[in-house]
Amino acid sequence: MISTISSLPLVGQLHFLVGVICLLAGGTPFLVRKGGLTHRLAGRVFVVSMLLLCASGLYMSLARSILFTAFLALLAGHAVTTGWMAAARISGWAERVAAGLISLVAIAAVGSGLVVANLPSGTLNDLPPVAFYSLGGVAFWIAGIDVLALRRGPANARQRLTRHIWRMGFALFIASFIFFFGNNSVLPPVLRTPLALSAPVLTVIGLTLFASLRMRLGRRPAFPSGMKTQGRGEAGG
Repeated sequence: MISTISSLPLVGQLHFLVGVICLLAGGTPFLVRKGGLTHRLAGRVFVVSMLLLCASGLYMSLARSILFTAFLALLAGHAVTTGWMAAARISGWAERVAAGLISLVAIAAVGSGLVVANLPSGTLNDLPPVAFYSLGGVAFWIAGIDVLALRRGPANARQRLTRHIWRMGFALFIASFIFFFGNNSVLPPVLRTPLALSAPVLTVIGLTLFASLRMRLGRRPAFPSGMKTQGRGEAGG
């Protein structure tokens, strides 16, 4: 494992290290008391490490002309940024910019699929057009949610926290999927079995769905420390 990692370029080694930190920090908030010190510290580490992971992943993808993972980096970066914005109650122009950027990613992904479909090989980096169409569809879906949220107006506490949870979880899902299925050559053989590779990814999906539904459908939202509600009547929606 060490020799495999050491054979990577410096940016690749840093990318791997940040990825490990990101996975550990991203999983911690699901397992500790919400709003506690550990939850808040782990969340901050996750946001910073995830943004660094997206930046280095985007750089390496463009350097190696791997368009699909470049789109994944942009999608994950948008998810973690808007998830943080929801918890920090940042709205207004920042939300409009975020919606515009993810719309551009969606258009670019679908457009890339159309270009790939017209290539002689019909693939790009061994990926068919449907891979880019699917990624564009996800981006359009998120853009649609953002636009609807802007039209609806200020979100209540439950809506904000649900948005925070599922977007952080979605970013963690992308990071874990790429880590375990895209870079498993740097993992020891014992961790390269189908069960060992899929278990962490499926766990992230399960924890995200459970926490999101609990927040959305629970009797009342759990407010992280330092986050004030917008009023007593905001538990609905």
